Amino acid sequence: MFFLGAGISMLYMYKTTGNLQSVIDLHRVEIIRQDLVISAQTVQSNLYTFGTVFGQELDVIVDNVIDLGDSANRCLSCHHSKEITEKLHEVNAIVEQYENALSYLITTSANPERIERLRAVAINIGGSLLTKTQEMAFIAGQELSNMTINAIKEIQHSRVILIVTLVLSFFIALAIAITMTRQITEPIYELVNATRRIKAGEFGYTATSAATGEFGELMESFNDMSISLKESNQKIMKNLHNLSNLYSTTLTFHAITSKADIYRELSFGVAEIVGAEQCGLMLPEGEDFVHMSPAVGLTEDAIALLRVPAEKILDRYRHTKRRAMVINNGIEASPTAEADITLGVKNIMLVWVRHKGDLIGVIRVANKKTGEFTEEDVHPLAILANNLSVALENAKLYEDLRRQMWELKNAQEQLVQAAKLVAIGELASNVAHEINNPLTSILGYAELIKEETDIESIMKDVEIIENDSLRARDIVHQLLEFSRKRSLEMKRININGLLTEVIGLVSLQLKDTQIVISEDFADIPAIEGDPNQLKQVFLNIINNATFAMQNEGTLGIATSIKDSTIHISVSDTGRGIPREVISRVFEPFFSTKKEKGTGIGLSVSYKIIQSHNGRIEVESQEGKGSTFTVILPIVFQSPA
Repeated sequence: MFFLGAGISMLYMYKTTGNLQSVIDLHRVEIIRQDLVISAQTVQSNLYTFGTVFGQELDVIVDNVIDLGDSANRCLSCHHSKEITEKLHEVNAIVEQYENALSYLITTSANPERIERLRAVAINIGGSLLTKTQEMAFIAGQELSNMTINAIKEIQHSRVILIVTLVLSFFIALAIAITMTRQITEPIYELVNATRRIKAGEFGYTATSAATGEFGELMESFNDMSISLKESNQKIMKNLHNLSNLYSTTLTFHAITSKADIYRELSFGVAEIVGAEQCGLMLPEGEDFVHMSPAVGLTEDAIALLRVPAEKILDRYRHTKRRAMVINNGIEASPTAEADITLGVKNIMLVWVRHKGDLIGVIRVANKKTGEFTEEDVHPLAILANNLSVALENAKLYEDLRRQMWELKNAQEQLVQAAKLVAIGELASNVAHEINNPLTSILGYAELIKEETDIESIMKDVEIIENDSLRARDIVHQLLEFSRKRSLEMKRININGLLTEVIGLVSLQLKDTQIVISEDFADIPAIEGDPNQLKQVFLNIINNATFAMQNEGTLGIATSIKDSTIHISVSDTGRGIPREVISRVFEPFFSTKKEKGTGIGLSVSYKIIQSHNGRIEVESQEGKGSTFTVILPIVFQSPA
């Protein structure tokens, strides 16, 4: 449209300039006509004045006549209307007559009358010529005026048309520009909006624009890119989801030690990662590979069907060159084909589980919910298989460790019991005569009762017998209670009261010695502990202290509270412990008593205090004695 407007404007400009050129040409013709009239008037004037003092010379008149003829010829050469052309021919004919008449006049000199007569003829012809030229000039002037007016009107009309055309062209061009701009900007705005939608996370958004050409191709390319971006994002999110599930499953593998839990976590983890209906683990058992329970999508009866000779599994393992086996069509090629057909398997994937290059299991995945199994399904399961082999090995090691710990615990309990028996054995020699004394008294008073007849005396003897029997019973009861094998039984106990009971038990064996017991008990709160085992600890430490003093010295027993802990100190004035062996006193079977010690008392005591979240500290100087300090928490917290 813009070029059409420009073409119309150029056409009217060409027409306007043509009209102007016509007006100019008409004025040039008018000038020529005026020259013709002027030439005719000049010759006519010369003829009137010829022969007078005012007249021109003959050569001047001849020149004017020649100019007159030239002017007539020039007028005739121009384009005129039919009427003007006819008059020009008449003028041209008169000019020839005029020239001939002048020629006669100029060349005649014999008779003045003849000359005057020829001059009159020439003047008449000149008058006719002048009249014709004036008529012709008048007619031509009228035509020129009309043509000039028409030309000016055409010019004015052309100017209006030109202005209108330019204005219309401007608005048409503006409309075209706006339309084209919209055609350009609308796709751009749509693309900008689409990019913002995609930036906001709306992957796969497609722009809806009717753009064609390059913008249409750009829009199609952008939509293809958006769809591809959505597919890539979905693929990435799927991979992230699979990696998250893979991470959770592998992390769980390293946190659990039960094989049944490993089977369960593997089955559910694989089902989540791959999206399959049946998932589980097959492990070697004798000469077969059997499916473990629990499993996803398989009942116990179905699991029982999945028993395959190991040789068949190993043959497939070697045939696939240790790569995962994926079967989407032709389930008969599966080593578990017989059971698979019964279980309605459509497609199956077997991932080998290896440990140190040996096949130790097979991850079986069947019936993918959507589509077929691909290499993308194999990759996470290959990683899972590596972690699974480690988890199975860890579970095996944990079972071995648990069995060894159980054996160690039994051995430790036997060691504790042996330590108790050793402590009892050390007490037995000193306690025996304590039991013997009330028995002797009982026997003596029993003999007296046989001889006495006075009922009052008999009752006194019976009372003495009863008291001594009760004392003997208490001594035996304490020994039996201490030697009985028990598990850790936590109770609320008073340490000062517990130490008093132990001192009462030890004091029996110190009656015949010069060892003095010094007690310094502070006001301390009750704590949580096993009273029998703590008695054993204090009894072991006190026995070691009395042995170190060799029947003479001071045995100090004190309690105090420091920083939310109870301190129980047992000190002696014996020979002390050598510096080079003080760090070994808690080692099992290490003893400074030589042939008289077993080396298990302090070791067992240390273990007991550790089970109470406490510790034992030792200070000693050779020749001055030793101090064992038992430190126990006021608030007991069971170990995690």
